[in-house]
Amino acid sequence: MTNLLNWYVSLGTAGLSPEAAGRMRSVQIGAVRKYTPWMMLASIGNALVLVAAFWASEWRFSVVLWASFIVALASLVLIRRRSGANIVPPRTASIRGIRSMTINSAIFGALWGVVPALTYHSATADQRTLLIAIAAGMMCGSGFALSTIAPACIAFAGLVALGSMIGLSATPGITSLLVTMLCLSYMAVIIFSALMLGRTVRDRVLSEMESEEQKNDIGLLLNDFEANATDCLWSIDRDYQLTRISDRFAALLGMPVHDLIGRSLLKLVPAPPTGEMTRAEKASLRSFQRSLVRKTAFRDVEIPVLINGARRYWSTSARPLFSPTGEFEGFRGVGHDVTEQLESRKHIEHMARFDALTGLANRVQLKDELDAALSRLNRYGEKFALLLLDLDHFKMINDTQGHPVGDKLLVQVAERLRSIVREHDSIARLGGDEFAIVLTMVETDKEPANLAERINSKLAKPFDLNGITAQIGVSIGIAFAPNDGMDADTLTRHADLALYRVKNDGRGGFHFFEPEMDAIARRRHKLEADLRTTLADGGLEVAYQPLVDAQTGKVLTFEALARWHHPELGTLNPTEFIPLAEELGLIQDLGRQVLMQACAQAAKWPDDVRVAVNMSPIQVRSNSLFSLVKGVLEATGLPPNRLEIEVTETLLLDASAQVDETLKALKLLGVRIALDDFGTGYSSLSYLRKYNFDKIKLDRSFVTGIDTDPDSLAIVDAIIKMTSDLRISLTVEGVETTAQLEKLRERGCREVQGYLISRPGSLLQVQAMLEAQPQGVVVAA
Repeated sequence: MTNLLNWYVSLGTAGLSPEAAGRMRSVQIGAVRKYTPWMMLASIGNALVLVAAFWASEWRFSVVLWASFIVALASLVLIRRRSGANIVPPRTASIRGIRSMTINSAIFGALWGVVPALTYHSATADQRTLLIAIAAGMMCGSGFALSTIAPACIAFAGLVALGSMIGLSATPGITSLLVTMLCLSYMAVIIFSALMLGRTVRDRVLSEMESEEQKNDIGLLLNDFEANATDCLWSIDRDYQLTRISDRFAALLGMPVHDLIGRSLLKLVPAPPTGEMTRAEKASLRSFQRSLVRKTAFRDVEIPVLINGARRYWSTSARPLFSPTGEFEGFRGVGHDVTEQLESRKHIEHMARFDALTGLANRVQLKDELDAALSRLNRYGEKFALLLLDLDHFKMINDTQGHPVGDKLLVQVAERLRSIVREHDSIARLGGDEFAIVLTMVETDKEPANLAERINSKLAKPFDLNGITAQIGVSIGIAFAPNDGMDADTLTRHADLALYRVKNDGRGGFHFFEPEMDAIARRRHKLEADLRTTLADGGLEVAYQPLVDAQTGKVLTFEALARWHHPELGTLNPTEFIPLAEELGLIQDLGRQVLMQACAQAAKWPDDVRVAVNMSPIQVRSNSLFSLVKGVLEATGLPPNRLEIEVTETLLLDASAQVDETLKALKLLGVRIALDDFGTGYSSLSYLRKYNFDKIKLDRSFVTGIDTDPDSLAIVDAIIKMTSDLRISLTVEGVETTAQLEKLRERGCREVQGYLISRPGSLLQVQAMLEAQPQGVVVAA
């Protein structure tokens, strides 16, 4: 029972901290005490009215006794209230106070509820009207006087309403029913209002406590400030003469306080000469002076000042002072010296915008320079060009000679670039060996072209790096505004595309941006995204080109060739998407898919037909190729001796130990290794001895002209004889005419491949060729 009572009297304070709950109870009790006298007087008056109304009735004695009790209790409350009128209410109150008021309210509510409950059924019509009117008035009065303490308000009004409804229930009828419903609605409104007001009181108390806490914090800070102030406090009158200053202000000016009072603030802290101030400093000084003249407040205005001939910077804040009649009386302000902080900030800003190694602008500053140039272009029509530079062979020097030497080279490159460009042009280092130049006031593309030639010539000269001579070149891409773009990002992208073109053309020199470069770049971007999607979905297909016996026409091997049928761009050449896959790091996934498809199909072919799969140098250099091949063979059931792995000669130029181990492991597994594109410029007979290839594929360039050129025929003869002596199979690629085939037959060449035999075909074409095997494949004679 006690727990239930405690829960009831805690309505509105649940969840508050003990301090907040105590404060709220104090506010609630204080509000109720304010209206208690009026409520007691109303109780006495209403009691006397009821005595008069029932004086002639059978209830006279009971009503008089009841009224006497009411008057006595109310008088007691009034006397106690009067005696404690001068007592300052405490800041917090315990729950006992709320409990006491709730119990008292319940007692008064019960006393007022008992009268209609006992007398209504036998009362006259006038008496009933008076009973209901007084009950309603007392309920509403409690809703007002006790509203801040919801438990007390609900207890008083509820008991009065309960007594009224008991009396009404003894006199059935439509009127009694309607009045009962009115009592219930009044009670609901009173309860809702009490709860809402309690929530409002709660919010107000919490807000006041938070405000007091903030005031305490501010007070502590102000006390600390006064004790340990590092700022200069000052006041001036309407004539801008000092009326009060702090000791620190006087110390900064190097004068005693008494010598400063009455002197003009503006004369004591003069500004540096106009010609020695930056645009930002002039703007700050004008803002400070304008605020003083206009008599407006200002905050944290940084102004340059001359103190004893030394340039300093002050940050100052002030507000104007006005008399009660609105007359201006001066300013009161605070300031402090921010010279060190400002210089530190400038240093940080410089580091954020300029390259620490070369002192040139960085990407952030370059963006601002481009924006400024674009602004001049829009306002005055001043054209400009953006040159992007990439040093050729820098990485080799940096890797072989070390980073300190590379850094010295970059510093000297920056110095040479400074000696070439004009004062109003901008140079930036974008990172690594990349630089940029914004060439301003350009009329034609001849000017950036001339600059690019001068840069090429200047940077082509040897660099002396403390005894080490370095020779480099430079590739330059140029974008011209407004022709090639009207925003910084577009110009940078277009200049980069032009630079990419120079690199693709073999480095060195320069190139202007051309619109088709953008189209190529967009196509490449689309291919990158679509290739990732295609590989993720397993959408690549495999075509097969036969390698046949030159004498009989029998298919010996099918070479598996990756094919990408793009839904929008059509069938793409492998020379376009294979290098792209290598650059994007997708070649492993691509090669895995081709190998799996090829081996799975080859497992269904006759046992004497092999499948050949090309491997990228990246795949062979990885340490996962052997496990990939072994896993695919096991998964498809293809015998290892029916798989040929084709590698190119470029792989062997810088073959690592990993390459050697992978090729040897594949050979031990039983897989055949073929050297593709033999004779394309890197061939070395030592490769044939070192790697023990099973097959050599002679490049198509040797076949062209063997039917008309004796020299070409002699070379092919020599290779056929060499491979025969070394017991290495030879496939001649690129056979396209009958005459070429006949020449190869005459010289005993066994295996040929080319469009004369068959173009790469689908699985249906492969099946057709294999089904024709018993009768032999017809090869043009």
